[in-house]
Amino acid sequence: MKINKSIGFAVGMMAALPVAAFAQEGEVKIGLAASLTGPYAPYAEVEGARCMADKLNKAGEGPKITLLVEDTRSEPQLSVTIAQKFLDEGAQVITGIPFPDSLIPLSQLAANYGVTVFSAPNTQVEMQVAGFDNFLAGAVPDPVNGAATAEAVYAAGARTVVLFTSADAGSWSEMLPEWFGQAFEHAGGKVVGKLTHSFGTTDWSPQIARLKAMDPMPDAIMISSVLPDVGILIRQLKANGYDGWIIGSDGFDDPSLEGSVGDAAALNKVMFATHGPTGLDSTIDAFLSECKAAGFKVQGIFDALGADMVLETHAAAVKAGSVDPVAIRTALRAEGGNPGVTAPVISYAENGGFPVKSVPVIGFKDGKRVLVSDSMPSFVPAWR
Repeated sequence: MKINKSIGFAVGMMAALPVAAFAQEGEVKIGLAASLTGPYAPYAEVEGARCMADKLNKAGEGPKITLLVEDTRSEPQLSVTIAQKFLDEGAQVITGIPFPDSLIPLSQLAANYGVTVFSAPNTQVEMQVAGFDNFLAGAVPDPVNGAATAEAVYAAGARTVVLFTSADAGSWSEMLPEWFGQAFEHAGGKVVGKLTHSFGTTDWSPQIARLKAMDPMPDAIMISSVLPDVGILIRQLKANGYDGWIIGSDGFDDPSLEGSVGDAAALNKVMFATHGPTGLDSTIDAFLSECKAAGFKVQGIFDALGADMVLETHAAAVKAGSVDPVAIRTALRAEGGNPGVTAPVISYAENGGFPVKSVPVIGFKDGKRVLVSDSMPSFVPAWR
């Protein structure tokens, strides 16, 4: 599958926007209560957001972008406290830890100011079900991601699967595997077991013992979890003779996955859904390379999502000809969408709280990432 390699598109696309009269001294403040430390730090979007803000400010067209950044230490309650500070400082857009226990109170607080909560990496359906008018997610919901991998692994030959679930990260870790299972069975496969786990697991022997007791062992296991947990799981599964597929979610999409697993051959039957193709010489990789060259410590796809948030917000302000938070949100939701990094155009007009985007599924060949598919799944389980 050919991947566009062009670079410099993000700022260049701004010139194609219908620009209203705009005061050049206008300022858009975006407050990021971010996981700079703690277990969610590998998935923070801050450096990509900083890189895009720097690019836009140097281009000098439209309002200045000012990022307000503070560390939540991956603590949801702290993110709410920090977000309130950002609101008091006049931010038009804020974000927090991308889980409902952070984002729901943030959305409630922000509504009193007319401010948008824009969570670049959020995928959990709780925010969409809650229906906040001032909330936007940068990624498609978990049922869509789960369905994409279900179709891909079924097409690869898997017919049986065991689901690994955890309540530690809400529906992302508990229900995403269930939605995968529903889509897998809709395709013709069968869920033959369910096992539980907790975040921070370093010894997967109880779950592996259960798998080895099955006769036959399943063709695939599916888990939505974080690194280093999933890297350790892959190593221990392979060391115990498991030769089936290991299916994951966007929690697998960190450059440290390969190093965490160590053995390139162990990755050949790993597959996960994510938010854009990285590690494949794509336009996203070109953007990340440009950011690294400029001194920004970007890591991967979540930085690209952070860049999306900044670029879309800036484009919406230009389109609206205003830095008023409600005007910006109206332009973010307008038909025609706004330019992005993970997709050329990102639109919220159709779905309200989440964007219209395809779902890349990444696999491996000889330890290198390959694009398995990049489309919308044909079947998505009901979730709202």
